[in-house]
Amino acid sequence: MLSPRENDVPSNAMSKSTTTNDQEQRILRVVDHIFTHPDQDPSPRTLGQIAHYSPEHLPKLFKQFTGETPKQYSVHLRLETAFHYLIIHPTQPVAAIALDRGFTSRSVFSRAMKTYFHYSPGEIRRLPHARQMRLLHHSSGMSPEPAAAKPTSPEPSATVKPASLPEISIVRQSAIRGIYVPAPFDAPEKITKAFEALNKFSGDKSTVFIGILTPHLRNTYRTFLMRYADQLADTSYPSTTIAAGTYARFTVTGDLRTTNKAAHYFYRRWLPASGYKISGIAGFETFDQSPAKYPYPELRRHIHIPIRPAH
Repeated sequence: MLSPRENDVPSNAMSKSTTTNDQEQRILRVVDHIFTHPDQDPSPRTLGQIAHYSPEHLPKLFKQFTGETPKQYSVHLRLETAFHYLIIHPTQPVAAIALDRGFTSRSVFSRAMKTYFHYSPGEIRRLPHARQMRLLHHSSGMSPEPAAAKPTSPEPSATVKPASLPEISIVRQSAIRGIYVPAPFDAPEKITKAFEALNKFSGDKSTVFIGILTPHLRNTYRTFLMRYADQLADTSYPSTTIAAGTYARFTVTGDLRTTNKAAHYFYRRWLPASGYKISGIAGFETFDQSPAKYPYPELRRHIHIPIRPAH
């Protein structure tokens, strides 16, 4: 993610590296726009203006960095978001989820889900939870998923419990503006390196590092550094805002498996009885130690999930 140091490489290599880094930052701005408008179908002209590329040139460059065209990336993001909502809102009508995610009808939505996931929305809801997660993670690029099998009845209600049940509190959070560097959600070493890349902008002890959590969307983790408005121009990294609102908060320490167990308890046990429902697709986490200096699995992490009253 970082450009090579000037003394380490010939000038022509530096020039090539600088060009690549500039292209990557422009593509990240397009990705951020798609992420922050997940239910829209942005036009090539709009995305070209964001990246300062022509509508004809952008798709080629975008595919070079992401493996997909902007159109494919946007549609797959909407489908993965819909998959997530099918799971966390099991009683919400499929037609409502389809319209909320920007699809014109339930039938169009169902065909798109079947093509992408090999299951219809109803079949996805009937899959055992562990298989739902494997299927979603595979589609997001995380882990291999076996060939599709006939959906089964839901597993008995054996809720996975972490070694110690997380204490869940409800907190209010004001909006936070900052810059970010993306990393694969399932690659702790790359998450640490991304925080290291942001660390050069930290400056003082009041630095606030945050992790933006969207594992169900393109296997994406965004390492985030809070910046004030007058500081955003100091870097070419893209900026984004963590939304103000009400969040459920719980604390974990450990690897991805530990985090998943705590999240499973939150979604399957705490949330249904809480009187709240999920209000957004992105959570975030704060840290007791600097994530730029300690390995990610060793960090004490305070996870925040956006919620709102269920009625």
